[in-house]
Amino acid sequence: MISVDFNNVVLPGNDVSHIVLKGDNCKRSEKTIGPGLKSVDNKIIVCNGGVLRCKDDKYFWIEYFKKKYIPAKDDVVVGIVAAKTSEMYKVDIGASELATLPYLAFTNATKKNRPDIKVGNVVAAKIKMATPFMESEISCVEYANSIIFGQLENGFLINVSLNYALRLRKSNSKLLYQLGQMVPYEIVIGANGKIWIHSASIRTTIAIGNAILNAEHLEEEDIPQLVKSFNKSLNI
Repeated sequence: MISVDFNNVVLPGNDVSHIVLKGDNCKRSEKTIGPGLKSVDNKIIVCNGGVLRCKDDKYFWIEYFKKKYIPAKDDVVVGIVAAKTSEMYKVDIGASELATLPYLAFTNATKKNRPDIKVGNVVAAKIKMATPFMESEISCVEYANSIIFGQLENGFLINVSLNYALRLRKSNSKLLYQLGQMVPYEIVIGANGKIWIHSASIRTTIAIGNAILNAEHLEEEDIPQLVKSFNKSLNI
């Protein structure tokens, strides 16, 4: 098998063990492989062509074009409640199966104090368990970060490609930063390509959504012109 360098384009069958498993055994146990990679005979092999990515030298995955979202543990997702049972919600996160969301998987939830969420409501959650060919389990328990987990109210939901959502989730997104300089807004970007947006008015919220959709295929140098058009549409 052909070895490759980190952050390069990789092809199915490439061996990336020398990148993912570098370090002592203690650190190896902390590392996780995500979409596009699999473990075969103590080796990490690429199963989808794309670009090898890494986060905090612990989580490795392949960034590749795909239409269907494949749940991965610890992904932040935005979903729509599709059904309720006696013990859980069924949530559409764009995967092949509906995800399960237990009633107790909310911050401060108890058997007597369950969240009042209805079918059709939008929620932000984290993938707690992801198993191939089975329902994923998600959780809305809040963690020590700025992401809003739980029901998302009074906002606007748009769908984008999975690769575009991944680009927007990066902290250095030029588009989101410049939009934030113009108007205050809240946004939750799911790894599953669903984005929830909320601002002071419906008009502004829709304008932000349109700007995000229109920027998907633009180059970085074209973003300022798009933001100018956004300002003009709102008379800012």
